[in-house]
Amino acid sequence: MNATRFMLAALIAVFIAGCGTTIKGRHLYTPLESMPPPPPVIRQPVLPELLKPCRGHVLVPALGMIFVPRGGDPPATGAFVREESVSAPYRIIPPHARLSPEQDPVRLNVELDNYGRVVGLYCG
Repeated sequence: MNATRFMLAALIAVFIAGCGTTIKGRHLYTPLESMPPPPPVIRQPVLPELLKPCRGHVLVPALGMIFVPRGGDPPATGAFVREESVSAPYRIIPPHARLSPEQDPVRLNVELDNYGRVVGLYCG
C-alpha cells in the first residue's frame, strides 16, 4: 500500500514538474508587462460644440492618445499629445483624483486613465 502511494506521489510530481512556465528560456505565456494596454475607454461622449468655451474642441482628436507632461519624453511608439499643446487655463486630472469643487467655465479639464491616455475632455 505504501509503495503504491509513493509511486502515485512520484508520478504526480513528474507531471507537475512538466508544467513549468519556460522551455529553454522562452515563456509559455505572454508576461503581463509585455502585453499592450487595453483600448482606451472614453469617459463620456465628447461633443466639440460643448468644448468651444474652453477651447477644448481642438483636442477632440487627441482622445485615446498618450498625454506627455511638460518636459516629458514622448513614447517610442503610438500617438501622443504634449501638455504644451493645451492652452491655459487647463487642469490635468489623473485617474482616481479628487477634484476641488470650484468651477471655471473657460478652464479645460483633461482626464487621463491609468496608462496616461486622454479619456475625457470637458469645460469646468
